[in-house]
Amino acid sequence: MGSHPRKKTTRKSHSERRLAPKKIKLIFNPQSGSGLTLPLFSNVLFPDKKTWLSKITHPEESLRDILKELKRHGLEPEPAMTLSASATTAMARHCAQENYDLVIAAGGDGTINAVVNGLAGSRTALGVIPIGTANIFGLQMNIPTDLPGACERLARGKTIRIDLGRVNQRYFTCWTGVGFDAFVIKQTDWKLKRIIGGVAYLLAAFASLFFYPFRHVYFFVDRQKTVRHGYLLIVGNVKYYGGNMVLLPQADMQDGLLDVCLFKKRGFFSFMAYLWGLRLGALEKFLDVEYLQCKKITVFDQKQHVQIDGEYAGRIPVHIEIAPKALRVMV
Repeated sequence: MGSHPRKKTTRKSHSERRLAPKKIKLIFNPQSGSGLTLPLFSNVLFPDKKTWLSKITHPEESLRDILKELKRHGLEPEPAMTLSASATTAMARHCAQENYDLVIAAGGDGTINAVVNGLAGSRTALGVIPIGTANIFGLQMNIPTDLPGACERLARGKTIRIDLGRVNQRYFTCWTGVGFDAFVIKQTDWKLKRIIGGVAYLLAAFASLFFYPFRHVYFFVDRQKTVRHGYLLIVGNVKYYGGNMVLLPQADMQDGLLDVCLFKKRGFFSFMAYLWGLRLGALEKFLDVEYLQCKKITVFDQKQHVQIDGEYAGRIPVHIEIAPKALRVMV
């Protein structure tokens, strides 16, 4: 798979040191995890689980519960609520500049992404209480989805350094998508998402298959001169995609490599087959699905739709690269 051999990681490389955080910020997104639980549909794309947040209707109440549980584990952060990604990034960047030991992101993958873009390259560690729709980053890092478990994990104080992906100047923890999946995110009704959660993505995907104008994604990797092309490009830093389904089984957040999946056919039936193959864990049997590993990717077409960690980024020029060991994370 690809031109870069996979590196072996040792126990020593995964463990940096134990941290006893004193200066802590808690950034809480009150909209994370909103939406009804519909197991019949959500099992197709999202883990069958209910977080502690599903029982809470008032943001102030959920924030009090988080603070109470953290205090029970000896952590007393400065709390802040935020709804804006830009405000979240600015707040996290300020914490890094002020030498905070730890910034805890209580939210989903979008909230985590906003915090990461403020902390990347600093000594301030990221902590996570996963309360989003899919919680891909938390799943990859094996962070419990229950509040006591997540807070206990934070209190242990073990930090590691992980790689980040970078699209132009914006970091991602999980993945970026170029083409169809980004268009689906653009088409998703966010009001509907607040009501039915992740099922809104599934409905938008089915609808988009009938009218999406599939365009080739042309790109090359590293210094190779071979131009590759397909109709959907997923570049990941984690194994999982769309929930608990494994898309990139060899992805490792400490190997200094990006993992890439390219879908080469277009149309309703092809993408339904891809979805079913992903659900069954059988995508490796598809001859029109290519996997590779690399450090840099350049996409030629500057009019492709792009998503970064599940948030629509627009139709932008795309240069993707790995940022090795760019973030400290408490696990």
